[in-house]
Amino acid sequence: MKLHVWLMLVSLTFVSAAAAQSQAPHVCGAGAGPNEVMAGMHPGGNGVAPTPLCYWKVQPQEQQQQPPQPTGYWEKTWGAIAPSPVGGVLGTSLGASSKEEAERLALEDCKAKGGGACEVRIAYHNQCAVMVLGDNVYRTARAGSIEAAAKVGIDACSKEDTNCRVYYSACTEPVFHKY
Repeated sequence: MKLHVWLMLVSLTFVSAAAAQSQAPHVCGAGAGPNEVMAGMHPGGNGVAPTPLCYWKVQPQEQQQQPPQPTGYWEKTWGAIAPSPVGGVLGTSLGASSKEEAERLALEDCKAKGGGACEVRIAYHNQCAVMVLGDNVYRTARAGSIEAAAKVGIDACSKEDTNCRVYYSACTEPVFHKY
């Protein structure tokens, strides 16, 4: 009998030592219940009956969520405005990958529409731009929004002319490239 109790204590010690790293055993009355695992028996003694010991099931620690991995990258694009004083033609470009490309495309657009003496008046990157016309002058402006660009353009036009209004407005949009 003593050997049996001794073996029980030794096995309980090993179980307890392993479980002690995570949690302490508790008396579980009639045996393991929901979310419990049987750990062994407390031998009792001195009039106390042996009682089952249990551990709470260790809930897997929430795995640390890995930060999202990029699936591509955003490219900020360019736009340009190229008016022609001859024929009142306006050439524009949007979504170009460089300033040079935006300017070239705006000039090509102006010439394709019949413009003569087309000239790039503004190139813009990751912004909005407007062309404002008055009775005698035109102005271009760029800003973070069409409203802000329009205010700058109309204010500049109004210092020299009357009936200033937005004739053209556009914003460059970023393009997503998947890896």
